[in-house]
Amino acid sequence: MHILKNCISLLTFLMLLQSSVVYANGYHFLHQSAEGFGSAYAANGTAINDISAMFSNPASITRFDGARLSTGVALDFPRSEFTNVAATSYTGARVTGNPASPAQPIDTAFGAATYATYQLNDDVYLGLSLNAPFAYVSEYPETAASRYQATMTELFAYNVNGVVAYKVNKQLSIAASINLQYYDSVLNTQLPTTPDTPSSLTDVGSQIKAGDLGYGFSLGAEYQLNQQTRLGISYRSKINHSFKGDVKFVGEADNLSTLQDALSLSSLSGKANFDISTPSMLQVGVLHKITDKVELYGNANLFGWSAFKDTQIEFNNGFPDVIVDNGWDDSWWLALGAGYQYSEKLKLRTGVAYDWSPTPSNTVSPRAPNDDRMYAALGLSYVMSKKWKFDAGYLFILFEEAEVRLAGGNNAPRGDLSGDLNLYANVFMFQINRTL
Repeated sequence: MHILKNCISLLTFLMLLQSSVVYANGYHFLHQSAEGFGSAYAANGTAINDISAMFSNPASITRFDGARLSTGVALDFPRSEFTNVAATSYTGARVTGNPASPAQPIDTAFGAATYATYQLNDDVYLGLSLNAPFAYVSEYPETAASRYQATMTELFAYNVNGVVAYKVNKQLSIAASINLQYYDSVLNTQLPTTPDTPSSLTDVGSQIKAGDLGYGFSLGAEYQLNQQTRLGISYRSKINHSFKGDVKFVGEADNLSTLQDALSLSSLSGKANFDISTPSMLQVGVLHKITDKVELYGNANLFGWSAFKDTQIEFNNGFPDVIVDNGWDDSWWLALGAGYQYSEKLKLRTGVAYDWSPTPSNTVSPRAPNDDRMYAALGLSYVMSKKWKFDAGYLFILFEEAEVRLAGGNNAPRGDLSGDLNLYANVFMFQINRTL
């Protein structure tokens, strides 16, 4: 019990530390395990050899005896530019912007994840984790031509996950877990008070901030087919969030007065309510050892992004409802990788992956400019002693050019917007693992 108390105390400290520094880039943030990261996530599902495996398959923790801790950090360095921008206000007047091509709307970011496990007896294992599996940050200048569609977007889903895993026999393990998820969101946009002659000097800023606590579950199974091959399957449920937040309008007094009179607003602040759901994740992983030194990984993941439906924001101060067309589709992720045991202490790995965009072409927005993307990764694990293991990885992500073509329909009150967003990223991850 002394070991368990130390394990829980250290995990609690790390959770408190990370709660103030967990920032992630990209609405779906997979950087949760350095071993998985270094294989372009091909090792996810069944081939990760430390307790961070619980993120992709909670049943994996039955492979790790005693009490263990793991914590990792990811550093994301994206390069992005929004080019060929053309926009109009809702009256059809041309909107100019400065700069004409906003650079770096997707910010440099930092993410972290912490895990702890405890073997209760020969058959039952317990796990606990803290991470941010869904997150996104983008920021465009309030003077950009795209300002009537989006300026600041922040979406962070902080997840606490408790796991119970059971070893059915030497080959099969199963697990279930509860996911408690706090979702924090910021959605800022500029509004024109002179739509026939739009100017940033006469704009008003709309700022929405909201949070919600939701819950879901995860299930997993891992099967050791023979000495060479292991299979894993897992499912993470979607989580529904009903936000009850606040909105306020900011700007020069004359501009605020014009907006309030034009829309008959009861107040320049109020409540803003809307719903967002994070997707389900159905994942299959395979590990196959060719020799004692060489192994192959495979991973397929079906993301239930169809849960991300159109967003309707309702206000209580007289501001008209805002409807954002999303209508995302379910999408696939496929990854292949390999590991090489270079020496007794050093293991090398690599991998490639392809991720299909869930976003229909007519709803691609500067808030979340998705398109298909490719991944290539390198990683290593170094066993420093019987109790310590260090992992590191590098990942290059190349996005297809995201074409923003917003016009008509529910988008009409915000005007039209077209442009092309070019994006790639260099990402690094480091992780330390400790057996207590």
